Amino acid sequence: MTRRGYKFNQSLLSRYLLLLLAALLFIPIAIPASMAASWLVNRLLSPSSGPTEPLRYGTGLDIERAWHSEAGQLLGAPDEMIDARLQELKQRYPDASLYWVDGNGNTRLQLPVQERVPVHWSAETAIAFMKERTAQKSEPFTVVAFVGGDPSLQSGFIVFELPRAFLVRSRTDDTNDMAFFGFILALMLIVFMVASYLFFHRIRRRLLSLEAAMTMSGKSGIPLPVPVGRPDEIGQLKMAFNGMIAELTLSKRREKEEEALRQHLIGSLSHDLRTPLTVMGSHLYSLGREPLSEEGRRSIALMQQKIGDLDRLLDHLLSYNLLVNGRYAVTLQRLDVLRIVRQSAAAWYPVWEKEGMTAELDLPDTPLYWSIDEHGFGRVLDNLFQNVVRHAKDGGYVGISVEERHGRAALLIADHGPGMDSAGIVKGAGLGLSVVDLLLKEMRLYRETESSERGVKMFLVPTAENLNEI
Repeated sequence: MTRRGYKFNQSLLSRYLLLLLAALLFIPIAIPASMAASWLVNRLLSPSSGPTEPLRYGTGLDIERAWHSEAGQLLGAPDEMIDARLQELKQRYPDASLYWVDGNGNTRLQLPVQERVPVHWSAETAIAFMKERTAQKSEPFTVVAFVGGDPSLQSGFIVFELPRAFLVRSRTDDTNDMAFFGFILALMLIVFMVASYLFFHRIRRRLLSLEAAMTMSGKSGIPLPVPVGRPDEIGQLKMAFNGMIAELTLSKRREKEEEALRQHLIGSLSHDLRTPLTVMGSHLYSLGREPLSEEGRRSIALMQQKIGDLDRLLDHLLSYNLLVNGRYAVTLQRLDVLRIVRQSAAAWYPVWEKEGMTAELDLPDTPLYWSIDEHGFGRVLDNLFQNVVRHAKDGGYVGISVEERHGRAALLIADHGPGMDSAGIVKGAGLGLSVVDLLLKEMRLYRETESSERGVKMFLVPTAENLNEI
């Protein structure tokens, strides 16, 4: 099954189902496999050391029952019969050691003769003999049976000893098989758990790498593409992520191209429109020198005013375009800001007086040094003063002072106009204030505005970087 490059046999779902299938088949396959492995290992590690024929001895329980039966049948038998019967049993069990102790505790017969068997038995001798046999590294299988089957008859006892290697495997050996069987099962369970951990660990690692790629951006501000790897669900997610990055990169490239085209258009208009405006201004000046009626002179004055407004707008457009492109030349110097403010206010004073506005300067005598560009800061003041004349002349007031702002000395320009909530004021002041903000940013200054029905307050505040450069 394929869909958009997706293959089921390469998906995480198929691998997870395979893991579950292995878990379901784990027990029915693991049990016979572990049993076969345990049997094989036991045969390799513990091969039979004795000949094949002695295996007819049977188990220890079989030998013990047969020996007690033989002892019971010897009740009242003469010594010669007991000796003969033990000789026959020796032929049946050639690898065993047999001996007979009579009722007086004397060893009557040994097949074969053993030096460690006491000649005369007492309670102490029997206990010492048992301790000695128990302490042996390879303790033989031993059966003691009283003649007649009852110790109270005091007819003695017969002893049967056989190395355990000649016994048929008993259930004790099966215990070792079960231990190894459990070990095999535990080992296979551990393998299954490790495989499951590795499966989910790899998924988590791939997801974390994708998360890291999403949070890290390249030089363009857009995350970098990631290698896809396996074509599973996470691979499909990475392919979608790379596709999104490609679309964002293309969109950003188009945005830059459109921005460059727009800025080129603004620059061209700013230059190309100045020539007809200059021609129109010169012709209006020549026309104004001709004899005209009062109405004609007012019309010429209005046209000259609008041409001046249009010329300032083009100047704002050109400045804005240069600032946005980073081509506006700014040279920062440690200068007295109040000196520049006084010079600019003196140049604007006739304009304010003509418009019927009262100018109030409340500046300290102490110099206020900022790191600024003198021409750029003068341009900022001109734009702000012009904005006051155009939109707040009805208030008849402009005030310039120094106030503390955020713990720093800031320049305040205030008026008593209608405020900046008026749509007309915002529309007319937008481009000029944009140029102001861009120039202030270049000089590491910023503007804060407080507007109300009683007027507008504009604060020019230096940043910490500006003051550190002084």
